[in-house]
Amino acid sequence: MADLSPAGSGLRTAQFDGRRLSEALLPLELAPRAQLQLSAISRWNALRGVRVGLVAAALLLMLIGANLATPIYSLLQQRMHLTALDTTILFAFYVFALVPVLAVVGHWSDHLGRRALILPAVALSAVGDVVFATSGGFWQLAAGRAVQGIAVGLTTGAAGAALGDLMPDHPTRAAKITLACSAGGVALGPVVGALLAGGSDPLLSPFLLHAVALLALCVPLALVHPRMPGRNRPPATPPRITTPAHLRPQRLRLPRTGRREFLLAAAAGFISYAVFGVYLSLAPAFAAKLLHTDSKLIGAVVAALLLGSSAVAQLLVPPTADRLVIALGMAGLATGLALVVAAQYTGTPALLFIGSVLGGACQGIAFRSLFTTTVAAMNPERRGSELSSLWIIIYLGSSLPIVAVGAAVQTYGLLPATSGFTLLAALLCAALAIAVAKRPRTA
Repeated sequence: MADLSPAGSGLRTAQFDGRRLSEALLPLELAPRAQLQLSAISRWNALRGVRVGLVAAALLLMLIGANLATPIYSLLQQRMHLTALDTTILFAFYVFALVPVLAVVGHWSDHLGRRALILPAVALSAVGDVVFATSGGFWQLAAGRAVQGIAVGLTTGAAGAALGDLMPDHPTRAAKITLACSAGGVALGPVVGALLAGGSDPLLSPFLLHAVALLALCVPLALVHPRMPGRNRPPATPPRITTPAHLRPQRLRLPRTGRREFLLAAAAGFISYAVFGVYLSLAPAFAAKLLHTDSKLIGAVVAALLLGSSAVAQLLVPPTADRLVIALGMAGLATGLALVVAAQYTGTPALLFIGSVLGGACQGIAFRSLFTTTVAAMNPERRGSELSSLWIIIYLGSSLPIVAVGAAVQTYGLLPATSGFTLLAALLCAALAIAVAKRPRTA
């Protein structure tokens, strides 16, 4: 049963005889595992830090790949005669494939192990790269996006749960790495795509190089020693048996503990990802019109500003339980969006950059605090399924709102459509800020 978590308390107590002092001083979960009967392939006795790095790399690389095409959509529009609505539909195809996978298999890693989902997902993401890179029309592009969505759906809950398993004493750190890799991957994707698209074939090169990187990552993922997820078990406890009944689709449930925090994090994530999705799909065109440039790199940098600021804030600013700070964070996201739209009306590029950085940083502070509190309250035995439920709600924000804005752009134009969306998103941010600031009822 595959997992990326280190072997737990099922190991016999380490003895000093015949061992280096540095080995004897290792905590039990990082102790050498020579006494274990490992499978023929999975023999790598990796330490916890290496395992954390592998999970983080998988999550980061897959989300970079899902957003490589952001600066290339303008080229696709020219080559394949795509409309603004087609572009937003392609962006949403990824989510339409991701959400059902999370709903159906989100709990599988709780039974099969984390690596059992992460390893095939990384390989599948490479397949999606190849399908997208060799596309000759809209529906093949949509198929490539769908394959990428399936791969990310397999990984999202499993990777977050694996990081929680690897750092049971540091849930805040595990949540920080999860969110930083998620937001960082989405922010880096457009920039990496623009940098790699400078060659002779701007559509082929970025995706094939990314596919090679994913396949290279499959090697250490396949070699690392697996373990079942969940709490540490004493040596006498038999291994968990997984039956087909365990893998049937389950009805999505709210966590038994921390439901208010779960709902607040889900709402913040839904609004944030709706903003991120619209921003990523339309920011390059927005920047080209405002800055009077056709540079793919400049458009990609502008698209990455919002999410990059969010990722940096999540890495540098510690989470807080102060309701006022979280509420101000959501209000800051609304303010940043207003500045971005004001930049287009006034023709002031500085407002575009200030609004993007302000909105992203404030979102990162608020969402990470809510997310960390929610994950810390989850049951480790159901962490995979509960995280999947949370991510389903969050990713839904990246689907229908994007398509609706794309249709509005085609009908009313870029500025009126984005202005209307910004007003609605700002109102929702304000409502959520009030809900967060309100003191919860005591039983």
